[in-house]
Formats: sequence, structure tokens, C-alpha cells
Amino acid sequence: MSLALQVLVTGLAAGGIYGLIAVGYSVIYRLTGIVHFAYGELVSLGVFATLLIAAGTGPVTQKTAETGRFLVALALGLAICIAAGAGSYLFAVQPYLSRGSTVGWVAAIVAVAFAIHAMLAAIFTRPSYVFPDPLPFRDLGHDGFVTLGGASLQIRSFFVIAFAIALALAARLALEHTRFGRGLQAIAADAEGAQIVGVPVDSLVLVATTTGALPPLGTTGEQATQQATPLGVAPLPEPATLVLLALGLTAVGYSLRKR
Repeated sequence: MSLALQVLVTGLAAGGIYGLIAVGYSVIYRLTGIVHFAYGELVSLGVFATLLIAAGTGPVTQKTAETGRFLVALALGLAICIAAGAGSYLFAVQPYLSRGSTVGWVAAIVAVAFAIHAMLAAIFTRPSYVFPDPLPFRDLGHDGFVTLGGASLQIRSFFVIAFAIALALAARLALEHTRFGRGLQAIAADAEGAQIVGVPVDSLVLVATTTGALPPLGTTGEQATQQATPLGVAPLPEPATLVLLALGLTAVGYSLRKR
């Protein structure tokens, strides 16, 4: 029972991140018709840029994990992620989309993914890195843990679950009740028709594809105890992976249901 509860909570926390990533993939696909092969690398770039600014490439210390310094690093990491996302779309995707060249945008976006991966591997040479803990979860419960049903659970995991749910709800409200969201829905339904009636298709698609990696980056930043490598976050135990995979596939199916 305790093991099942521990796997469930861990899977939900990680599944919140992977679910947001899956939604980001599907939103980009609905708007542009492409599969963004460099999406995961953009998330990794934001995470490692934040880590580099907060702690460098050396071991993480309590000083480098201070909230003020981490918030500055997170803001700069988000800015780098936005700039890289905008650049990859403007220079690797849009030119080939406008010419109808599928091979062109696939090759370009794969090249972007390999370039980001090679850069991260060159800068971060250690086998793994621990992301700093920006919030003082260690001061809550028993050194950041709480016991439920005989299982020792990280309080951080509950925060990540709540944060992911809040982001998903905020995104849904934005899509349904803002001009930006209604514009994206119009583009997903009929891009040419949306452009005819005056919807700024190119600008909205650029904003959506550029900021699509930010929600999962925000939740990844709270998974401080996970080890990160230049490929991303280290794999979870198999049961938790199955839980998060189910959640991710559910999110993709829900997002693509009306396509």
C-alpha cells in the first residue's frame, strides 16, 4: 500500500510536467501542422541555462540555491528559452513552412535539436547535475517529507502537482476567455479563414510556439531533487514512468480531440 501510494504521488508529480510538455507539443501541432522535434531540447536549454546562472557547472550549494538568486536565474533562463524558441521557429520552421517543404523544416528543426544537445554536452561535462531547490521545502514536515499511509512522500511533489494543475487551468481559461486564446482556436480551426477576418496569424503562432516550453520549464524547476543530464531529467522508476506516460497520452488525446 505504501509503495503504491509513493509511486502514485511520484508519478503524478512527474506526469504533471510530462503532461504539460505533451500539451505544448499538441498545441504547436494544431497551429502549425509540425512536430517540434527540438521542443524537449528547448526545455532542457531553459533548465540548464537557469542552472548555469544560479550555480555554474559545479556542485550546487545552499548559497547558490538562495531564493533571490534563483529567481533571477529563472527569469534569465526563461528569457533564453523564449529567444531560442523564437529563433528556431523564425529561422528553422517558418521559411520552409511558407514554401511547403516538409523535408526542409524537419531537417532544420532536427539540426536545431542536435545543436542544442551538443552545446549542453560541451558545457555540462559531469554525468549528472542536481537542480537547486528554490523553495524551503526542507523546513516543512520532517526535512521536506511527510508520512501518509505508511509512505514517506516529498512535500515538493504535492507542490508540483498543484502547480501543474494551476498552470493547466490557467491555460484553459486563457484559451477560452481571452482574445489571444480565441485567436489561437480560430487559427487551429482554419488558419486561412482566420487571416481573412483579420486575425494576426503569424504573430499569434510565433507567441504560442515561443512560449510553449515555459509551463513545463516552470514545473521542472520545482523538481529540485531530480538529477539532470544534458539530455534532460534522469529516468524515473518504471511504475512511475507508466503513470506519467498515461497522463501524458491523456493530455495529448484531449488536446487533439477536436482537430
